[in-house]
Amino acid sequence: MRTQVGSDPGPQFNLARSWASYGTNAGGPSVGTIVVWRHHVGKIVGQENGQWIVQSGNDGHAVRTRPRSLAGAIAFRNAYASF
Repeated sequence: MRTQVGSDPGPQFNLARSWASYGTNAGGPSVGTIVVWRHHVGKIVGQENGQWIVQSGNDGHAVRTRPRSLAGAIAFRNAYASF
């Protein structure tokens, strides 16, 4: 995720839950927001058939873009820099 937000915010954002304080509160899911779970983070890049499409790194040991449940998400954040 550090490579997806413009300028790298630094190694303190190596832990997924650190992203819960990045940028500003998005108030919920929408295309372009960062979604944070306790142990995972991704960027919402679309919506298809009622499911959110999330791009994330280290998803099955690869960068993947796929439909993903937002259940258990702890934060939705707007980044200061554009993606």
